[in-house]
Amino acid sequence: MQTLNYGTYYNLNYLAEIADGDQGFMHELTNTFVLQTPKMIAELRNAFDANNYDLTTYYAHKLKSSCEILGMSYAASICLKIELASVNKRDLTSLINDLEVLVHQLTISTYELNIAAA
Repeated sequence: MQTLNYGTYYNLNYLAEIADGDQGFMHELTNTFVLQTPKMIAELRNAFDANNYDLTTYYAHKLKSSCEILGMSYAASICLKIELASVNKRDLTSLINDLEVLVHQLTISTYELNIAAA
C-alpha cells in the first residue's frame, strides 16, 4: 500500500498525526472517504437542488468533517458556508458556484486517493 500524503487538494499530515503512525488506520479512513464521498456528493447536490435545508445541512456538515480530517481546508470552508446558509434557511442558489468548486475538489481528491491506495 502506497502512502501519498499530498494531493491536488488534500494533505494527510493531520490524519497522520491523529493516526500516530498507524498506516492501517490511515488507509481505512482514506478508503472510507473514497467509497462514501461520491454518494454524499450526489445526496448533497440533490438536497441543494431541492432546497431541502435539513438534508443540505446534514451532508454539508458530514463532508466538512471528512474534509477537515484530510486537510482539505478550502473544501471544508465551502462546506461550512453551505451548512450555515442552510441552517439559516438562506437562498442556496447564490452558492451554486461554491457547490461546483466543492464537487470538483472532492471528485479530484477521491480519484487521487483511490489511485494512491491501489
